[in-house]
Amino acid sequence: MKVYIVRHGDNESGEYFNTVLNHQDPPLSNDGIRKAKKLVDYFEEKFIKKIIVSEYIRTQETAKFLANKKKLPVLKDKRLNEIDNGIIETMCDDEIKKNYPEFFKDFFSYSKDVRFPNGENSEEVRIRQKSLLDELIERNEDVVLISHEGYIRLLICHLINLPLYKRNLFHVDLCGISEFEYKQNNNSWKVIRINEVLV
Repeated sequence: MKVYIVRHGDNESGEYFNTVLNHQDPPLSNDGIRKAKKLVDYFEEKFIKKIIVSEYIRTQETAKFLANKKKLPVLKDKRLNEIDNGIIETMCDDEIKKNYPEFFKDFFSYSKDVRFPNGENSEEVRIRQKSLLDELIERNEDVVLISHEGYIRLLICHLINLPLYKRNLFHVDLCGISEFEYKQNNNSWKVIRINEVLV
């Protein structure tokens, strides 16, 4: 079973705060749409059985062209949502440093898991990821997941058994594709590629 996880395409700039998601929720920009269309060719010869996205507009729009080509529905799953940044989501770094200096120091120490003020910590995201992965393993189908940079960096750490606070070691480009294969015989994940960028 293969899991392809893709970061959404470029999004529009501006204020698009979604109070339900407690996050900015902009649509794709024209450049994001262009990159999302490239996914169609990349996955043309791959036998994808499902396309699952987070609850954000930009992941749904990134999936649209591929889903149309594969004649698959776009399934939303909140377990793919970005880590909840809590009340600092709309703050700049200077505001965070001023209002939450202990969090700011701990977060950028890259030495421990920290909880975003009124939000999640990395371990809570890992639990969401494990729940989803366990279901995918049971179904044993190749899938495309479309999510967000923070989530994908945490997933990479999760699958290669790195501490979650080491996620800063990875960079995930917009529409970057990472591929993992689950090996049934020894119950392990094989890394095929991380952050392949379509040009």
